Amino acid sequence: QMRPPSQLRDRLRELPALFREDRAYTYYFLCRALATMGRMATPFYIVYARDTIGLTGSTIGILSTAFVAANSVSNLAWGAMADRSGFRGVFVVTLVLWILSVLGMIVSSSITGFVLAFIGIGAGMGGFQMAAQNMVLEFGSREDLPIRIAVANSAQEAVGAIGPLLGGLIAVYFGLDFLFGLAIAFQVAAIALVLSRVDEPRHRKL
Repeated sequence: QMRPPSQLRDRLRELPALFREDRAYTYYFLCRALATMGRMATPFYIVYARDTIGLTGSTIGILSTAFVAANSVSNLAWGAMADRSGFRGVFVVTLVLWILSVLGMIVSSSITGFVLAFIGIGAGMGGFQMAAQNMVLEFGSREDLPIRIAVANSAQEAVGAIGPLLGGLIAVYFGLDFLFGLAIAFQVAAIALVLSRVDEPRHRKL
């Protein structure tokens, strides 16, 4: 069942009620925004690699291939995991993988270490994106699905646009290590919030 057509301003007025009616969706919304703030550090992973191991054309190609391939191929595994246990678990596991991979990158001093780290980062980011985009489909009623998707996606894109700009300022004034630590802190907060406040919406319907 779909809602009858309505004006955008009328739908926007309904947002507070939408958040009140499903607290788990509200917390999911916050978790997704917090985790997306972790992307503020993403453009600076390659800068860190340059400062640590130096970069040549071949090195950039290797790291880029590792990241993109892992980001794409890993979605098959994340999709299978989501089929079995739901997207909430994928959301958490991929954020943990992303965090651990960044920590691995920080302590690495060789091209091999950075390749492994970029594989983990790519897989984690790809899985997080898949889980975040699909988990919203399992909250609330079908008639409110379009506005839930629009609100969640708009917030993520807004945060995703602001994050790298903020990350650049932080990197300039406080350094890359501080930037990476802050990004990880946002991701840890997202994990803690989703584990404590967001139940698996798929199980809620059983």
